[in-house]
Amino acid sequence: MKRIFAMLCGAAMALCASAQAYQGQISAGVNLLYGSYTESFGFGARFQYVPYDQLRGVVEFDYFTGHKGKNLCDININAEYMIPIKTDAFYIYPLVGFNYSMSSHRADDGGKVESNHVGLNLGAGLEYEINDHFAATMEYRHTIIRKIDQGVFALGACYKF
Repeated sequence: MKRIFAMLCGAAMALCASAQAYQGQISAGVNLLYGSYTESFGFGARFQYVPYDQLRGVVEFDYFTGHKGKNLCDININAEYMIPIKTDAFYIYPLVGFNYSMSSHRADDGGKVESNHVGLNLGAGLEYEINDHFAATMEYRHTIIRKIDQGVFALGACYKF
């Protein structure tokens, strides 16, 4: 198993030699989301900065509309490692990061229960650069929080400045 993991890491590093996630690149985008905890759709905004070639930092603000009285608003800070696939226009990326969630739901007595949580994000995504300024993304991340584990599927678009 260790050998397979080492070979996969070596192959990923070899592919990264031609990546176009350039240092200093800034972009902003929007996402359409589906969350498994809220069992509902949501929307999000993301801001991205590339501090080093292939390594991208992302700050994301998400809001999930209520289903069965559940609402969730979260802030994510993730690191993504951009790995080009065959061309410099298509990337796959693993992600890891932190999450701060503010949730509310209806209590049995009709009142509102609110809580805040801190968690961990793990996931992966795909990005296709349509041209020098626009890209389309598809991403899955799992947010690990006590009592509110949530899988999030996102489709998005971003503009690169």
